[in-house]
Amino acid sequence: MPLSWIEQINLHLPGQRNKYPQKPIVLVGVGNLLMGDDAAGILVIHELMTGLPAGSTLVPIDAGPAPENFTGQIRQLHPGLVIFVDAGKMEEPPGTIRLVTCREAEGVSAFGHTLPLSVLGGYLESELDCDCLLLVIQPQVIEFDAQPTEKVLDAVKEISRFFLNLNQ
Repeated sequence: MPLSWIEQINLHLPGQRNKYPQKPIVLVGVGNLLMGDDAAGILVIHELMTGLPAGSTLVPIDAGPAPENFTGQIRQLHPGLVIFVDAGKMEEPPGTIRLVTCREAEGVSAFGHTLPLSVLGGYLESELDCDCLLLVIQPQVIEFDAQPTEKVLDAVKEISRFFLNLNQ
């Protein structure tokens, strides 16, 4: 049985903290609040922005539908790890969460982004000497003016709780 996304992150974080002890972990929420479940990544970031204490080593960034526009801000933070949070079609049940490396992300179809996150993550890894991961949530409804579905909102809460607890 494959490892859950939480088990994968928990395996990855100690190595990242040993490799980059003083560098922050940047969480980049990607998506569109007007497109139903495509809002998932942004909703995670909004939860973290209101729940993380000042000075946290976790830095949330709301990148909307164009994360490539935030490379300058990410660059200034000198992260050891960048985790993109986004809705993506994985042929899984709605609300399924999967953690993949940016190299593995080529099999995940994201919505409405001009630059694939696999390309952006590869760029950041080479330019900033950091690691990049993609936390993907399987959407149910991607339609203009739709509300996020309950299954995706449950996934948003699960991810938010994990990162808020990680910070304690």
